[in-house]
Amino acid sequence: MADTPEGLKASFEYKTDLFDAATISRMVGHFQTLLEGIVANPNQRLTDLPILTKAKQHQLLFDWNDTKISYPQDKCIHQLFEAQVERSPDAIAVVFDNQYLTYKELNARANQLAHHLQALGVEPEVLVGIYLERSLEMIVALLSILKAGGAYVPLDPTYPQERLEFILQDTQLSVLLTQHQLVQKLPQHQAQVVCLDISWSAMSTAGFSRRFQSRVRSP
Repeated sequence: MADTPEGLKASFEYKTDLFDAATISRMVGHFQTLLEGIVANPNQRLTDLPILTKAKQHQLLFDWNDTKISYPQDKCIHQLFEAQVERSPDAIAVVFDNQYLTYKELNARANQLAHHLQALGVEPEVLVGIYLERSLEMIVALLSILKAGGAYVPLDPTYPQERLEFILQDTQLSVLLTQHQLVQKLPQHQAQVVCLDISWSAMSTAGFSRRFQSRVRSP
């Protein structure tokens, strides 16, 4: 900084192997905005003074957040998922630890489970509980319930027993999807239990390879 007859003048010196001219130019603009803020509000706390120009603020708040895109308004999430299956069946859809499922594999498993849920009476307005640890089965369960037309009720295994008891009594679930090691931790309930880690062989394979015909009504 230098005091001249024309007023204060400032210059920036920087290493070109660390910064480019565009970066320093932005820093100059921020510094100038800060100085103007100090002059306009000399009693303002430094942390409350502006550092971004109005143009930069608009870019950050509006231009870079203008992410709205058009998508089908008459489709449910599982129908949008099925459209993605058609587009890229062999692409990886979900990964957990060292396991993964392609879109085709995930859709096939969800179809299989959805048929089984419908055989158990799941249809629109029917609630299905999901009492699962994080796993591939959790994603399969979510999709299958939507495909069958039901609505899922999340039950986190880390919930206190009192919380689980309240949810089970309040919802009166007809079906509960879980894992074998979690069954003994469940409070008393009347739901039909399906252990996803041991029950696949008991499910019908009718929906494994063909497109599932959902019972859910369009939104």
